Amino acid sequence: MMKWIGEKISYEKHHDFMTIIISGKTASWKANLMLVWLIAWLSAGFSMFYYSFLTDTFVGQQWYAYTFFAFWFYFLYKILRVYLWRKFGMEYIKIDADRFTFKRSIFSYGKADEVLTNNIKKFKIEDFNNKTYAKTFNDSFWVLGQGVIKLNTIENELNFGSQLSKEEAKKLVALITKFISYLRSIQ
Repeated sequence: MMKWIGEKISYEKHHDFMTIIISGKTASWKANLMLVWLIAWLSAGFSMFYYSFLTDTFVGQQWYAYTFFAFWFYFLYKILRVYLWRKFGMEYIKIDADRFTFKRSIFSYGKADEVLTNNIKKFKIEDFNNKTYAKTFNDSFWVLGQGVIKLNTIENELNFGSQLSKEEAKKLVALITKFISYLRSIQ
């Protein structure tokens, strides 16, 4: 049976594994605002393409157009990725006796990172000061944001829990830590 931590985190415990889903969705008015931004960005790019290559407006200034389109495609990729994340994105976590698997996905596409459960050292909640630029930027709905929970292992570090509140992150870390302790006790 699925249980919830806040509005974004759902989890289900089984005998020998647990699954956690963290939703990347945002309020519909924010997603609609990003859609308007995306349409405006596409319109600006298409009009620039028309005037750069199909008219004589920018004759002799092709390098300007090439530079513009390099930046335009980069930011189109960024806003499209964030828009799709806000509409269809999820973070999947599966914990069993052998592995801690994390996957950030849009439409179920994404690369899964796996860590051996025995190699997990500790979890750390990112300590953003509430008044810093980094905290404000990370919590903005127009960026993906990095995870607020850091998983330290023997080999590396893994971030997850994009844009969770401090309370949600604490509850999630407590839940995961308790379940990993349970798994270690039954081995």
